[in-house]
Amino acid sequence: MLIKDGANIRGLNWRMRKAIKAADTIWRGFGRELVITSGLDGEHGPLSLHYFGCAVDLRSRYFRQGEARKAAEELQRALGHDYDVVVEPTHIHVEYDPDVARWP
Repeated sequence: MLIKDGANIRGLNWRMRKAIKAADTIWRGFGRELVITSGLDGEHGPLSLHYFGCAVDLRSRYFRQGEARKAAEELQRALGHDYDVVVEPTHIHVEYDPDVARWP
């Protein structure tokens, strides 16, 4: 796993470790090295979970056509419903965002 120069993962919520570990395993299965391109850094929407340490962006540009979507689907299955995995045009966004409506 690599961290892009300038990307800040210090202060990530501990739940993001599960996402990073799972992504690393899945990316290796595609013959790619996981690169975290953003954590608590960068510019995101005003309510972005990046600012709370509950989101990371992962490099996807080195995937062949269709592979990024497949990797994202595998990651979503591995993480379950408390995480959201979104394929963006320039990266794959992963966030810990449990649906509080399911809480007792």
